Amino acid sequence: MRQEDIQYFTEGALNELGYRLLLITFPLMLLQGIITIFPILILIVIHFISFGLLQGFIVNLLGTTASALLCFWLTRSFGGVWVERFWEKRKAKLTRILNGIQNYGILIIVVLRSTPFLPSNLISIAAALSPIKANPYIWSTIWGNISMIWLLSLLSAPLWIDSSLFWPYLWTYAIYLAVVFSYYGFRYRYSNREPDPIEGQESLKEKVL
Repeated sequence: MRQEDIQYFTEGALNELGYRLLLITFPLMLLQGIITIFPILILIVIHFISFGLLQGFIVNLLGTTASALLCFWLTRSFGGVWVERFWEKRKAKLTRILNGIQNYGILIIVVLRSTPFLPSNLISIAAALSPIKANPYIWSTIWGNISMIWLLSLLSAPLWIDSSLFWPYLWTYAIYLAVVFSYYGFRYRYSNREPDPIEGQESLKEKVL
């Protein structure tokens, strides 16, 4: 991501490959969401540099959400020995996430997805080991990923965004955070803490493992 490389993406890669660039980056996003082998920030920045704000944001949202849903589905459908080994290696972190889902429902998924420094596969696998239903998982993942992508794009803004757009972009993100977390906070406080998606957590965990 050195400054001299940015010109390659803005004037080279997009002109040469166009949307064929996604044939490389999108599978990498899917892989990264299942097996964390590199920072997702790299691909997010490449998409913003190559496709601009709106298209880059859409591509990043589709990629991160698809990878989270794929990991969730694989865990529930083909968990077995692989999930058991994954659990043993990361038992403390997964237990904390499962406890968070038990205590706070889908609000915790929105919060964790908004945190760009926590591996996506940890959240996906922990959610799959809980009895959370697919629909609330999908929506909480989408809202959390929007926040995560927005935050990472702000942190990397000097690489790709025009300086005149930075402050409006930042304040819009602050408004988004306030609206989303107020909504889910209200649901958690006044809707019995989402009892249906998380009821019976222990039984599903035991079934998968």
